[in-house]
Amino acid sequence: MRPLPWIVYVALALAMLAVGADAAPVDGRFEPIYGSPLSIQTTQTSLGDGADFFASELDEAYGYVANDTLFLLIAGNYRRFMSEPLSFPNQLQLYIDAGPGGQNPLSGSNPNVGSSVKLPDMAGMHFDADFSPDFWFAAARESFNGLYIDFAELPAGGGGSGQYLGFSTIGGPPTLVGGLNPNGVLASADVSNTGGVTAGCDASSGAGVTTGIELAIPLAAIGNPSGAIRVCALLAPGFAPGNVSNQVLGPVPPGTCALGPASGVDFGNLAGAQYFTVAVVTAATKTSWGRLKAMYR
Repeated sequence: MRPLPWIVYVALALAMLAVGADAAPVDGRFEPIYGSPLSIQTTQTSLGDGADFFASELDEAYGYVANDTLFLLIAGNYRRFMSEPLSFPNQLQLYIDAGPGGQNPLSGSNPNVGSSVKLPDMAGMHFDADFSPDFWFAAARESFNGLYIDFAELPAGGGGSGQYLGFSTIGGPPTLVGGLNPNGVLASADVSNTGGVTAGCDASSGAGVTTGIELAIPLAAIGNPSGAIRVCALLAPGFAPGNVSNQVLGPVPPGTCALGPASGVDFGNLAGAQYFTVAVVTAATKTSWGRLKAMYR
C-alpha cells in the first residue's frame, strides 16, 4: 500500500491537536497539549519548604492558546488561609503583557481589588524594560477548599477597572461563582504537590512539578491579542502585603532572597527575564479539517 501524501499526515496532526485543545480539562493538572514548560524555577523559595503545609513556591509555568483562550498552568504549592491561628494566604499574581501600552512601573491609582494583597499594595514595582503589563489576575486559597480570583486592567495612565471574578471549589468544576465574570474566566487548583524547590535563597530546581493553579482566560478578557503574550508570575506574601517573595517566573537569579517592598523592586536590575512568553497558535478546527479533506479527495 502506498504511503499517504504528506499533507494528510499534517492534517491528521492538526486534527488531533484540535481534539486535544477541546478535551483538555481545567483542573490544575498538566495535560500533554501544554508541551514543555515555558519557565522552570531555579531558586529556592523564601516562603517555606514544599513539604511544609504552609509553604508556597512557583515551580514551573506552562501555557498555550487555543479556541480563543489563553490557558496557563502555574505549577507549585500555595499556602491557604487558616483562622486558627490567623494566617493569610500567599497570593499568586499574574501580570499579562498582551500588546502596546500597559504599566511599568505599576501605578498607584489602580483599582482596589484583591484579598490578602490588594493591587495598589504593589504600586511602584518595576518590570523588565521590555515588559509593560496590561492586565492583572490574582489567585489565592482564601478557604480550605476555595480558590478566589481577582482581575484588573492596567492602562498606561492608571485608573482601570477591576473586580472580583469569583471562586471555584478545589477539586470541583472550574466555573467561578459569586463574583462578576463577564468573559467566563475559568480557574482550578490541584494542591497535591509535595515536590519542587526547597526552602532558602540558593539554587534549586522546580522541574517535574505538574500540578498547581490553572486558568483559562478568554482572549476577549485581555484585549483580543493577536501576537505573543508575555506573563510575569510571582508570589506576594499574605503576611506582608505589598512585599514580593523570591518566587517569580521567569526566575530571579539563584542567591536572591525575598525581594521586599514592591515599591523597591526593579526586575530590570536582575539578570534574565522575569517573564515568560506564550505563543499564539491557532489550533485546527473541524471546519479546517473538513476543508483539507475536501482539497485532497
